[in-house]
Amino acid sequence: MESEDLPELKGSVTVGVITVTQLDWWNEHPDAFSEAEAVLGWEELHVDRRTVGPVIEDRPEQRLTMTVEEAAGILGISRATAYDAVSRGEIPCLRIGRRILIPKVAMEKLLNSGSS
Repeated sequence: MESEDLPELKGSVTVGVITVTQLDWWNEHPDAFSEAEAVLGWEELHVDRRTVGPVIEDRPEQRLTMTVEEAAGILGISRATAYDAVSRGEIPCLRIGRRILIPKVAMEKLLNSGSS
């Protein structure tokens, strides 16, 4: 899916610079929303104001979000099905500008809620 073809996020609500789907889910999991806000704050501080310095090669990647494509792989569904689920609000997501991200904590709680 090209970035110009971002799906409409049905039932989405914008809170500051974050657009979320499944507002009820986020309200039931305020800790996940707080973590998502912290990720955004960290990324804004460290990515937008990046400085030149030494690269730390040994540091493992510590991403707290995943792309829709990565979520599709975890769920065992196609990329198109994942984008459809995001647009229907079935997968909790954040939209930052033109990017759609799935917080890992939201994916874990979503998967765990299905087993209880």
